Amino acid sequence: MASRKLPCYDEHTVSDRSSISPEQVRTPVPDISVIIVNWNLREYLRDCLLSLRRHRGGLELETIVVDNASSDGSAAMVEREFPEAMLIRNSENAGFSKANNQAMARARGRYLFLLNNDALVYEGTLPGLVGFMDSHPGAGACGPRIVNADGTLQVRSKGYYPNIRRAAAHFFLPARVRHRRSGSLGFYEFQDRMDQRTVDWLSGCALMVRRKTVEKVGMLDADVFMYCEDIDWCYRMNRAGWQVWYMPGVSALHYGGRSMKRQSGRAVAAHAAGLIAFYSKYHGTLAAMLFRLVLLTGYAAHGLGWLVGGVFGRGGGMDKLRRMGSGRRSGPAS
Repeated sequence: MASRKLPCYDEHTVSDRSSISPEQVRTPVPDISVIIVNWNLREYLRDCLLSLRRHRGGLELETIVVDNASSDGSAAMVEREFPEAMLIRNSENAGFSKANNQAMARARGRYLFLLNNDALVYEGTLPGLVGFMDSHPGAGACGPRIVNADGTLQVRSKGYYPNIRRAAAHFFLPARVRHRRSGSLGFYEFQDRMDQRTVDWLSGCALMVRRKTVEKVGMLDADVFMYCEDIDWCYRMNRAGWQVWYMPGVSALHYGGRSMKRQSGRAVAAHAAGLIAFYSKYHGTLAAMLFRLVLLTGYAAHGLGWLVGGVFGRGGGMDKLRRMGSGRRSGPAS
């Protein structure tokens, strides 16, 4: 699963002129290229773009929206209400990775900021991230504290590289045990620690990446339709010697899963496939087979629990099973 390389240029030199206009070469380089992939979330997208307009903090922004064949008028809304944004219209749902890569190939900013269409930035978020990256040249990427609508930490926004031990703990240990020792037991960091630090990976829902880092490690894995592409990206950065930093001093709101709730894609199965693809990419055949076995056994056990819960009307179990039973490729790009 090969990742694409980012065209390398600045306002003086261009190494890939085939996709860059003369106007782009003459225009001063933006501080940030904000990249938003959208699929049928017009109202959330509008709020997202308004938050960027209001909270740019004096920075020079380039905003790029990639619309994955929305049918709700999203693209027309962007053209009408946000003329400052570059709009890329896709004729089909290209998925999260490919759509972001489309935008990154055209982006001109010193930093690239992937932002979900159902996310909002707050005052100080962008200046805080840029200021940190400017003063830490070894940082390849950084991200803010991701919060839910009620202000609580969004747990799945950061975590640890998947491995066999963590997969087993994720599925077969009680939640209260995993939450106490999330570093070795599970995929996510459950504690809401407020210290600035390096982490294994951060969610692509609000992730700032140094342009030079992407030029070295490549863009997102284009073979991944959705889920775990951000884990893979951060892993490649770390292997190349770049640090991934968590910045809890600034925040972004992520409503989360809004596109997913509007279709019947099997989110659970897609996430499992993403985990397996990531682990298999960097480990031997035997280890990958064992990882797959742990995952499939774990999901089977959870599926049984969802079935029992659905029969007794608890936990939305039947809904999760229905989502697993529908086609993966119907999934969203956000």
